[in-house]
Amino acid sequence: MVSQSTLDTFLCIHHRDVDYLLETVLLSYQINFRPKNRLFLITNNTDHLKRFLERIGMAQDVIVSADQDWLSRKELDLPGWYRQQLIKLRSYEFCETAHFCNLGADTVLLKPIEHADLVDGDFPVLYYTQHLFPDQHMRYERERLGHVGRMLQVEPVNALRYVDFINDLFGFNREALKDLNTYLMKLYGPEPYVHLLQSLDDRLVNRNRFGEWSLYSVYLLDVLKRHVTLRNTRPDFLYQVHSKLSFYFYRFNTKVVHFRQ
Repeated sequence: MVSQSTLDTFLCIHHRDVDYLLETVLLSYQINFRPKNRLFLITNNTDHLKRFLERIGMAQDVIVSADQDWLSRKELDLPGWYRQQLIKLRSYEFCETAHFCNLGADTVLLKPIEHADLVDGDFPVLYYTQHLFPDQHMRYERERLGHVGRMLQVEPVNALRYVDFINDLFGFNREALKDLNTYLMKLYGPEPYVHLLQSLDDRLVNRNRFGEWSLYSVYLLDVLKRHVTLRNTRPDFLYQVHSKLSFYFYRFNTKVVHFRQ
C-alpha cells in the first residue's frame, strides 16, 4: 500500500531538454524532494533519454515511457507544445499516489521540499504568483484564464483573483484530475483535447489559448468551487528566471527556481 505521505513525481522531457539542466534537476530532486515515491520521465525520444540516464548513473532510479504511450493517434498529431500538456492532464493514468507532482525539466529544487509544502490536509496546495502591478505577463495570463474558462463553459471569477498559476512544481489531486477529463468528455466527446486544440498551432500568439495548470485551477475554483489552500510563490517558494534581467535580480533565496530556455 502506498504511503499517504509520499507523492509520485513526473517530468515531461523533450529530447532538447536533456542536455540543458536535466542532470541538475534530477540531482536536486534526489537530494531535496523529501516525500518522494516513484519518479516518471516521459519523453519523445526514449533511446536518447535512456542513454543519458545510463551515463549519469540514474537508469535504475526512474520509470521511462514515451509520449505515444499516453496519447491517442490524433493527439500525437498536435504540436509538441500541446502534447506535453495533455500528458500532464492524463498523468493519473501512470501516477498512483492520491496526490502527485509535475516537475519541470528545467526546474531546480534548491532547498528541501517537504510534504507540507505541497499538500495541506487532504488536498494539494494550489500555488499562484502574485503580480505587484498589472504588467504584460499578468494580462497574458488573464487572457489565458478567459480562454480556458470558455473551454470549461464557466466564468473564471474565482481564478481571476489569483491569475497566474504557471508554476513548474505543480501538485495534482488524482481524483480531481480524473474528474476534469470526464467533465471535458461530457462537453466535447471522447477526444476533447483534439476538438479544442486541432485548429491551433504552437505559435507564441496561441500559447495562452490553453494551459494545463490554468485549466486544472479554473476547474477546481470555478467549476467545482472547491475550497483549497492557495499560496503565493513569492517571496520564497519559487522564482522564474525568464531573462538576463530576472537572473540578475535573483538572490538564490527560494526553494525552487525555474530556468526557462
